[in-house]
This record gives sequence, C-alpha cells and structure tokens, in this order.
Amino acid sequence: MKRLNKKEWKKTTKYIAGSAGAVSLAVASCVAGITGSTDVTKYDKEYLAGDDKASDTDATTVMNTDELADTLAENVNMTEKDVDKDETVYVFAKANGDVDNILVNETLKNRDKSDKIEDTTDLKDIVNVKGDETFTQNGNKITWDAAGNEISYQGTTDKELPVSVKATYYLDGNEISPEDLAGKSGKVKIRLDYTSNETVTKEVNGKDEDISVPFVAVSGMVLGNNFKNIQVTNGKYLTQGESNIVVGYAIPGLDDGVKDAAADLDTEIPEYVEVSADVTDFSLDMTVTLLVNGSEMNFSGGVDLTDLDKLTDSLSSAGDQLADGSGELSDGATQVSDGAGTLADKMGDLTSGAGSLKAGMESLSSSSGDLSNGVSVINQSAQAIAAGVNTLDTAVNTKMTEEEQAAVAKQAASQVSASVEAQFAAGTDTYNYIYNSAVNNYTTSMSNATDQIAQAYINSDAYTAFYNAALSSKAMEYATENAPKLMQAYNLDYQTAFNQAYNGALQNAELQAGVAASVQGAFKQMAQQTTTSLAEGGKAAIGQSVVDACKSAATQAASQAAGQAAVQGAETAKATIASQIEATQANGYSLVSGANALAQGTSTLAGSIPALKNGISQLVSGANALASGAGQLKDGAVTLADGASQVADGAGTLNESLVTLNNEAIKKMISAYNGDVKDSVERLQAAMEAATEYDSFGGKPDNTAGVTKFIIKTAAIAAE
Repeated sequence: MKRLNKKEWKKTTKYIAGSAGAVSLAVASCVAGITGSTDVTKYDKEYLAGDDKASDTDATTVMNTDELADTLAENVNMTEKDVDKDETVYVFAKANGDVDNILVNETLKNRDKSDKIEDTTDLKDIVNVKGDETFTQNGNKITWDAAGNEISYQGTTDKELPVSVKATYYLDGNEISPEDLAGKSGKVKIRLDYTSNETVTKEVNGKDEDISVPFVAVSGMVLGNNFKNIQVTNGKYLTQGESNIVVGYAIPGLDDGVKDAAADLDTEIPEYVEVSADVTDFSLDMTVTLLVNGSEMNFSGGVDLTDLDKLTDSLSSAGDQLADGSGELSDGATQVSDGAGTLADKMGDLTSGAGSLKAGMESLSSSSGDLSNGVSVINQSAQAIAAGVNTLDTAVNTKMTEEEQAAVAKQAASQVSASVEAQFAAGTDTYNYIYNSAVNNYTTSMSNATDQIAQAYINSDAYTAFYNAALSSKAMEYATENAPKLMQAYNLDYQTAFNQAYNGALQNAELQAGVAASVQGAFKQMAQQTTTSLAEGGKAAIGQSVVDACKSAATQAASQAAGQAAVQGAETAKATIASQIEATQANGYSLVSGANALAQGTSTLAGSIPALKNGISQLVSGANALASGAGQLKDGAVTLADGASQVADGAGTLNESLVTLNNEAIKKMISAYNGDVKDSVERLQAAMEAATEYDSFGGKPDNTAGVTKFIIKTAAIAAE
C-alpha cells in the first residue's frame, strides 16, 4: 500500500477500485477514504502522443494544482492488484461537464515474456507510448510484436461514458452559465450530479430486469481565499494555506429498490455533491473526478435470505399454533365450566362416601405396622443417596491441585511439540511460506507505522467532524423513535419532544462511547492500509529468524494452549457436572438439594409413624364430621361453577383476539417481507453482481483479467 506525496502525484496517476462488500460499506469507505488498487506510471510520451490536440489533452494538467493533488491523494488509499490489462480513461470536459475528448491508456502485462500479445479494443488512433513495439490489426483484434516486453499504448474514443458528470452553477439562487459566472460576486452554489449510463440484465425474483451498474465517484476542487463560509453536502473541505480544498463523494447507479434496501440498513447513499460559499470575483481552476466501478468489491454468493425465510416460516407457524392453542384453551375452559357444574351435582354423594371412608380408615389402622417397617427401609435408603450425592457435589466443586494441572498439561504439551517440529522442518510448506513471506514483507514490517498514523487521524479535525456527524445521526435516530413517547408522557409538542430526546441522546455516555469506538475503528482501518518506505537488506537472515521465532512461538503457544485446553477441559467437565446436579428443576429442587430434602423428609416421615396411628383414629372421627360439612361444600361447588363459566367466556374472547392478531398482523407482516422487502434485497444483490462484472471501457478479450478507472477533468472558469 502506498501513500502519494505531492511530487509523486505529479508523476503517477492512481485510480480507485472500490472494495466495499455491500452498499453500506461502500458509503462508509467514501467517508473514511476509498480503498483502491494498481497504479499506472505517467510518461510524458503517453500524454503528448497523438495529434495536434496534445495541448488540450495534456494530462500533466490533470493535477497541476498542488493542494488538490495532495488532498485527493490523502483521501484515496492505494493497494496493488494483479491484472492482465490495466486501463485508465482520461476525460477532458467543459466546465458544465460536457465531454470534449477522451484519451485512454492501456497497459498489457507480459508475465510470460511472450513474443506476441493479443488484445481486443475499439480505440482509434492507437500509438505505443512506452516503447517501439508495433502491432497488426484485424477489426477489433490487434496483435503486438511484444518481444517479451510489457505494452503500454494509447488511443481515443467517442463512445459514451458509463457515468456522466453534470456541473450546474447558481448565483444568488439563480442558475447561471459558467462563462457568465466568471468574475461575479455573491452567494455561489456548485452542484455535481452523477448519472450511471451502464445497465445489465439480471434475474430479480425470478424474472429478468435491467439493473444499473453502480459506480463510486470522488470529486475534488480547489477554492481560493475569495471563497468564504464554505459548506459541502456529501463531502468535506480542508483549509491549506490560502486555499480551501473540497472533496465530495457519490455512488451513482443504484435504483430506488436498492436505495430502499440500503435505507433499511440505516445507510444513506449520496448521489450528488454540492458546494456553496460567499464568493468575490468568482473563478475556479477546475474540478477533478476519480470514477470507478465496483469491480474490486469482495462480493460472492450474494445476500443469503435463508435465515430470513426460516424466520418468517417459523413466525407463520407460531402464529397459527398460537391461534389454535387459544382455541384449545377456550374449549378446555368450557369443559372446566361443565365439570364444575357436574361437581356441584355430585356433592350429594359425598355424605354416603364418608361412611365408606370410616371403614377404610379402620382397615388402614390394622395395617399401620407394615407401613412403619416400610418407611424405615425407605428412610435408610434416602440417607445413603443423600450422602453419595453430597460426596459427588464436593468432588466436582473442588479445583484441581497444581500438581494435577501440571501433569495434565505436560501430557498434552508433549503430544503437540513433536507435531509443531515436523510442521516447521526445512522444505515443508509451512517453512517455505513463512520464510518467503518474511523475505517479501520484511521491508513492509520495518516501516509499519500504523499506530502513529491512526493516532494522527484520530487527533485530526476530520475525526471530530466524523464523530460529531455520527453522534448526531445516532441521536436523531433515538429522538425519532422516542419523541412520540415523550409527547404522550409529558404532553409535549413533537418538536419539543424531539429536541429533548435528541439532546439527551447527545449526552448519553454509552452512545458516545459506541460512536467513538466505531469512528476510531474506521480511522484505524485507514491507518492499517497506509505504509511507506520499505527498507531493503537482511532478507535471508530475517526469513530464517522469523521461521525460528514462529516455530518457537508456535511450539510454546501450542504446548501452552494444549495444556491449558486439557486442564480447562477437565475443569469444564467437573463444572458441567456440578451445574447439572446443582441446577434447580421446575419442582424447585436440584439433585443435591432434592436428595437432602428426601433424606430429611423420610426421616421426618419415620418419626411421624406413631402419630400416624393416632391420626388414623382421628380420621375416623373426622369422616363423620365430613358428612355434615358436605352440604356446605356443595354450596361452594355451585359458586365454583359460576366462576368457571366466566373463565370460559374470557378464554373465548382471548381466542378471538389471537386469531385476529394472526390474520391481521403476523400474516400481513410475512406477506410484506415476501413482497417489497425481499425484492429490495434481491435488487441490492443484483446491483452488486453487476458492479463486479464491469472491468473494461475500451474493450478486452473475454479470458483477460482487467480493471478500469476514469479521471474526469473539467475546464477552468476565469474572467477574460
């Protein structure tokens, strides 16, 4: 990864190839610095080659403003990518964005040092800009006599660009042509609109539809000290010396369905850049737009809707079961009501049953001796069970001794040491990979200053701006959600409630910490991608040292991890057993407490046997009293029947409500998912697939890996 300084920018034109895995990540990348790939070295010959238009298309003027060059370089991180054909499209446009001419640079790699390279192109006025190799052409097919060399050539085209950039100018609220704006003073607004002209056919919800190819655009301009009170929509500006450098971002090409899907993910997708300021004697050197498609997006397999589909199926099934279950509850309540009535009718039989109970109690009294012996046996067994369970509980809750842990760890470590030694032996894949990686990346590791760069970013004004914007966005989300509650709770109007919720969220420490962590994470990711000035020398020694260090570390880590895992596994097993025997069940007891309670209960039962005999005699007397109280119990049963009837009525009402909930809420929600929401997600997936497939503007062979980027420069505006 390389950061361009001012001088390098003038010598090297870099391009961006967006690496976001989804639209939300692409937008985040625009805010934090777009990730890109590959470089194309500028040669004077490249840009002066051709005809008498050289003075108009001289690309050395693309970045002739130092401040703009520096700022765009700082906002675009570059990484390398291996391709067969590397294309840079230079577009020279009028101040309003209308295209004047297009110059395309192509670089054909020659890794195999082949004598000939075959290419496909629809460019005209083709000229070799880096060497003296010649070519033959048959239609769009050209064959270069490469002689083992890489080929860099240049051509022109008048075909339509995949993305149009329109610049509109306003003075004091009225649209004005750029020519008439030159030298004027007042409130000026400059708006850049981006339109994707590229579409592909993709299958969405089982049918073919035309899907626009999304692109990422980064535009920059330098504003002099005659620009005051500058405001930027979808971008930012920095003050450097007497100049104000503006950088704006947009993602053209996403249709309404995709934007709706992004909105569902709380992601705002910019489609234009707007700059406003108070200006004296207006002039503008130029605007420069870096434009890439999504060919570098790490997007494979699309958006997996399986979990959402399963969730809606489960929700539908649960709704049906809830409605059915409430119906069963209603039926059961009706049966209880009916049973309570029957109970009232049967209470008259209780009196005759009481006499039978007396006879039974007398028979029980004669058998109480056998009962006493049986309870004694049960009591002895329960005491033994409780003692065994308590012994087990003590054992599993006792930590292993250091000697036991050391023995377990030593045995596990000895088993992995030999495996690590064999894996790192010279000539193995592991040895070769680490050795070669150390040699190839030695210079990178020597100059890695990620932490310092990250801290510099975090300490910058940009961090504060991003943090405040992110905190404000989260506060607005919170306020939008909670304002209605405050209105109802405190009888407030919506704006007052919204402001109170919004200001309260801004002061929320947890929200602040979350936003700070998110923004710092983004800046740290930027810093992680930033490296410079790799040192040379000592590669072989470093390679071997790294292998030895890795082997030593791997042996130590594997041994330690194996030992720790073995000890942890034993402790975990004991803890699992302890948690299982100590876990409280639905009856309120665990195995341990239940065994103790059982022992205590059987002991109490055994001690209560003598009293039981006396109790049986009392039961006989009580049976006589039971008959006299049966009449009163009958009256209570009648009251119970009335209450059960009311429960049945309530259960019926509950069943009707749940059926309504299932039909009018759950099923409608599932229907909405299977309609608009699912369609939007599939459109988002189709757009991302379309973005990955656009990799050439001037043409290339089907079996060639290519990448393309666009640099669009508008003409300056100045008073004559």
